[in-house]
Amino acid sequence: MIEFKHVSKSYGDAEAVIDFSLTLPTHKITVLMGLSGSGKTTLIRMVNKMVEPSEGAVFIDSNDIAALEPVKLRRSIGYVMQEVGLLPHKSVLENIRLIAEISGQTKPEALKNSKDMLNLVGIDEEFHERFPAQLSGGQQQRVGVARALAIKPNILLMDEPFGAVDPIVREELQDELIRIQLSLGLTIMFITHDRHEALKLADQLVVLSDNGKIEQAGTPLEIKSSPKNDFVKKLLGV
Repeated sequence: MIEFKHVSKSYGDAEAVIDFSLTLPTHKITVLMGLSGSGKTTLIRMVNKMVEPSEGAVFIDSNDIAALEPVKLRRSIGYVMQEVGLLPHKSVLENIRLIAEISGQTKPEALKNSKDMLNLVGIDEEFHERFPAQLSGGQQQRVGVARALAIKPNILLMDEPFGAVDPIVREELQDELIRIQLSLGLTIMFITHDRHEALKLADQLVVLSDNGKIEQAGTPLEIKSSPKNDFVKKLLGV
């Protein structure tokens, strides 16, 4: 379980997040949906300490992460971004295996786990020795997900991961993510500005306005059937 307790973040005079509190249930997908300036990326990066809150605290399983060593914490949490960031001079398999080894797995274990994760996300063995530039955008994103899963995380952070691929591939990736989450029981924090993606993926949907203000939180059905205000109606196209 991930808990934000009254967190705020300022960058100089600019306030990105103001007094944000939220609990993300274990083994569920929580989607944060909002426009630019709603603090989504700042919030997700607080979970792996890429961003430190100016005020408040973030807890994982009731442990204040302020006391945890950042690198060790990051190696226990999967992280997928829109910019996949694969090493261009390494094969697909090597990209995954290196991360698995860094997380502490032995070479044989890392190799097996890397192949298993690539197969899990739908990358056939014939692609394992190819380089990232030889893959489509959708395939690269699948490899990015496999890399995040190779460290065997309980938590997966996903910041607009499917935003750069075409609509058909995007739907396929969404379906894969739902299947993977059900298979592995992950706790996923997912950021998007796309209402269709948010409604499809979320177990818990959180609609944000400026500075991380929660306009409404609940299941997609609850929010879609009873939007709290005009902002929520407009954002969800109700």
